[in-house]
Amino acid sequence: MILIVPVILLLGYGLDAPPSKLFLHKTSDASSSGALNQSPDNSGASRLTDNTIHTFSWVQVFHFILWVFIWLCYVLLLSSISLKDVGGLSEMFRKTYGFILTVEDLSPNIGVLWYFFAEVFDFFRNFFLIVFHVNILFMILPLAIRLKHRPCFLAFVYIAISSMLKSYPSVGDSALYLGLLALFCNELADMHFSFFLFCGYIGVSLLSPVMHNLWIWRGTGNANFYFATGLAYACLQTVLVVESASSMLKHDRMLRKLVKA
Repeated sequence: MILIVPVILLLGYGLDAPPSKLFLHKTSDASSSGALNQSPDNSGASRLTDNTIHTFSWVQVFHFILWVFIWLCYVLLLSSISLKDVGGLSEMFRKTYGFILTVEDLSPNIGVLWYFFAEVFDFFRNFFLIVFHVNILFMILPLAIRLKHRPCFLAFVYIAISSMLKSYPSVGDSALYLGLLALFCNELADMHFSFFLFCGYIGVSLLSPVMHNLWIWRGTGNANFYFATGLAYACLQTVLVVESASSMLKHDRMLRKLVKA
């Protein structure tokens, strides 16, 4: 669901590109330098082009929302027909989304919520459930406003954050956003701590199954050993998101300086 925002921005603005202010600034400089050689008709056409160079395409977004709504209604109709003997849609939502939101299963996984909710008092459980699930909602709008000109990178950031804060993460979540990371190799060429992140991911991928085996199967370890690998994994994802976003914004600032020079 969180990827709807990058998809809408992708349909509206197109693929990743520098901020539209750079294009407007460059076009205004070119038009001002050649203003003496332009006729009034050409100058009016150039101003019209400048004003419409990066407008948001609402038509494609409307078509996307319409087709998604039709597809969603069709899927819900078929699901209600097939599940009418086992509780219907309400039972399906309770056992899928409800299971994720309530964090009922505290089996050890690569995340950190299972350990936290195993230790928290039942009186505060609902409060911390709201805090953890609402935390990601506060990041959607600021990131969308700041990275609206780079919807693909915004999707990468959203996937990384959701895989870090979700109730039941898996290794496949990291494989998804790490696969998208190659799309921004030029923009993130100067990213800090890249070697540290590479070694950290390798170390966590090696130590996590070892600690799980020592705790669950051999009984020679405890939960803190395995939780330490999950905590290190969450910290690595945090560093990756922060450093990649900082490098992308730094790349845009460098382009702005080159255009103004």
